[in-house]
Amino acid sequence: MTTYELDEADLKILKFLQENCRLTTKELAQKVHLSVTPVFERQRRLERMGFIRNYVAVLDAERLGRGFVVFCSVSMKQINHDIAQRFAELLASWNEVTECYNISGDCDYMLKVCVSSMQQYQQFVLDKLGQFEYVAHIRSTFVMDTLKLSYGIPF
Repeated sequence: MTTYELDEADLKILKFLQENCRLTTKELAQKVHLSVTPVFERQRRLERMGFIRNYVAVLDAERLGRGFVVFCSVSMKQINHDIAQRFAELLASWNEVTECYNISGDCDYMLKVCVSSMQQYQQFVLDKLGQFEYVAHIRSTFVMDTLKLSYGIPF
């Protein structure tokens, strides 16, 4: 992979785009105090080089009926490359899981699960997560309130 040193203008472009990716090139150029063409070229370069991975809309889970959020710690009975790969493939098919991290410490994985209710979470655990034969323990932490939710990288 080619290394690239981000300059101040690149960092400003990234900062403003992660706050609002719907900015036009003209609006972005005004914010970073450059003309439109260099901003357009820089943004495309940042995309090509993988600094910008995707553009997404942030949806309101509560309004969509998926506001019951659970952080689910999963410990495996055993773990190896094949088991980890199979688990990753299963996770990709579970719509309830919005994030998953392979972590160190007391458990192997941390899942963020967004469902409509306690009953739907119970069904997820019984019908999906609990059916994977290598799961040893599941610990659920239920979100009561969200105090901070940021999707960006701090600058």
